[in-house]
Amino acid sequence: MYCKNCGSKLDDNANFCPHCGTSVEGLNNNYYNNANNYNAPNQPPYRDESGAKAGWGILSFLIPLVGLILFLVWKTERPEISKTCGICALVGVIIEFVLFILYIIIVAAVIGSFVSIAPIIL
Repeated sequence: MYCKNCGSKLDDNANFCPHCGTSVEGLNNNYYNNANNYNAPNQPPYRDESGAKAGWGILSFLIPLVGLILFLVWKTERPEISKTCGICALVGVIIEFVLFILYIIIVAAVIGSFVSIAPIIL
């Protein structure tokens, strides 16, 4: 059986396409099971976006707001890339928060050391 959205080969017991996430319930088996005659109506050709997935993930990690926007916009169009963008944006926010807390702790320690040295200098 083949996916009606991306044309990927599917398991006979699959409920969703592992490549694009489209539900395979209700497929006309005579139309979609034949590999030689597969031609999904009104569907663009399948694009391998594994390289794009990594690039969008890195961008989403570095700029989490962009990742959130891409996650929301591509949720139905490109579910794999959307999920990657959402996860990378979330990880980016968590790491930025941890680094911000460490920065505050280091700045407080440095200021505290100068305050304790100030009476000695004067």
